[in-house]
Amino acid sequence: MKSLAYSIRAAWEMSRHSRWRITISILAGLVRVVASLSFVWVCRLLVDIVTNHSNVPLNRAITLLAVTLVVLISSRVFSSWWESMTEVKTKNYLRRKYFEHVLNSTWNGTEAYHSADTVNRLEEDIRVVTDIMCLQFPNLVVTCCQLVAASVFTLTLAPQLLWIMVILMVIAIVGSRMYFTQLRKLTNAIRSKDSEAQQVFQDNLRSRILVLMLFGPSRVLGKLDNLQTDIENLTRKRLNFNAISRTFMGIGFMGGYAAAFLWGVLGISSGAVTYGMMTAMLQLVGQVQRPISEIGSTIPAFIRAITSVERLAELTDLTVEEQGEPIQVKGAPGIKMNKVSFSYPTSSEILTDFSFDFKPGKITTIVGPTGSGKSTMMKIIMGLLHPTKGEVVMYTEDGTETPISASTRCNFMYVPQGKTLLSGTVRENLLLADPTATDERLKEVLSIAEASFVMQLPKGLDTMCGEDGNGLSDGQCQRIAIARALLRPGGVLLLDEATSALDSKTENRLLENLCNTYKGNKTILFISHRETVAKFADALLEFESR
Repeated sequence: MKSLAYSIRAAWEMSRHSRWRITISILAGLVRVVASLSFVWVCRLLVDIVTNHSNVPLNRAITLLAVTLVVLISSRVFSSWWESMTEVKTKNYLRRKYFEHVLNSTWNGTEAYHSADTVNRLEEDIRVVTDIMCLQFPNLVVTCCQLVAASVFTLTLAPQLLWIMVILMVIAIVGSRMYFTQLRKLTNAIRSKDSEAQQVFQDNLRSRILVLMLFGPSRVLGKLDNLQTDIENLTRKRLNFNAISRTFMGIGFMGGYAAAFLWGVLGISSGAVTYGMMTAMLQLVGQVQRPISEIGSTIPAFIRAITSVERLAELTDLTVEEQGEPIQVKGAPGIKMNKVSFSYPTSSEILTDFSFDFKPGKITTIVGPTGSGKSTMMKIIMGLLHPTKGEVVMYTEDGTETPISASTRCNFMYVPQGKTLLSGTVRENLLLADPTATDERLKEVLSIAEASFVMQLPKGLDTMCGEDGNGLSDGQCQRIAIARALLRPGGVLLLDEATSALDSKTENRLLENLCNTYKGNKTILFISHRETVAKFADALLEFESR
């Protein structure tokens, strides 16, 4: 758990984009405060006029009342509209900012946080932080100003009564403050359990067939039940502390109102207080006590926000890849790996003093047992992983060398293992690689990838692909993914078990298409366990078992 000062600094940084909007929200709120207190003053004046305690013309007082109401209503409507727009814009800005940061963070083979936990932070935590920054904080500032202004107004009418209200206010605030630390810890624990529950949802919905066939829904539901029981117990504790805090606030609120009412009754009986003064005082009590109550009820919201600020700040702690202008290498570059070593944080060394030269424009088949380092090598070539020792460069036939980095990623056309289609239409999936591609170009790459079946589907290119390509077979998904990669400009085509789900005839036709179209024009690296692939290769790289 971070320090409170750290959380405040982080929240201040998060508000950078919206500070001017928040300032306008506060100014609009102050106008509302002035109009509200003016309304109290005009009401007192009207009652004093009709009870013969003031000589101000009635028509003038009624006009003042109408003007005050117009300003009060207008300021309320504008404040509501402006705060809602500020909230939407801030939420969108923060979502994009943190999503971009996570996408560009350095990858070392494993993600720092489960995807469900990250989504929970991007959704729920940003919602909580946005609510505090755009709604709660401006309202708190305005409420404090209202409290001060109403207290000064009350001081001019009944100094003794104000002191009673101040004492009750102190009791209420101190009583609420006592449980601040416990509320913060409980909120943090609840948010963590919520993330775990979201992980259960996401993991098991994505692997629903596995759940149904391997261990059944009951075990998953049992895990979810345990998590939700923990959430209920933690929430019950937090509600208990909240109830105690609200009890203190209730004592302060009702005690102040009762004191004001008795002050007015006794004052009228003695002739020291007019009916207009009592009317004003009863309204002022609400404007003094209500802010105190709102401040007290805001404390739990700020505690929740501190937890969310900390969780978002953890995302910014992720190291971002060094960015630079894309470096496009002309033609079909070769790739040279010289004495490269690499190990994941939680494993032994995967590659040790590995060297190989992938010749420009040639096809290299990469074979070897599972876990021998084939896919790891490919990720190093793409600059996704960084070797602990050695170097990797792209080079052209004239001998020009370019070190592999994030900037050279634009040279690769990549087809990963498994289903890699995103939710959306086939067209949308293909256009991810080249948004400018025409339908003719899409049909061309689909034909090369033996995926012309797409055009025979009822909706053709506009056929929907479910999550992970659901609705299509594994082989269909692989061929569409190959077509998508072929749309991307680049001189190196990387295929990682890209034909594992294809029958031998389809695979053979696809490989012939790739060779006829790209051999000599692209450098092709193909990881495969299939013998069919090897006969199309110019070179063979064989990994040994570890």
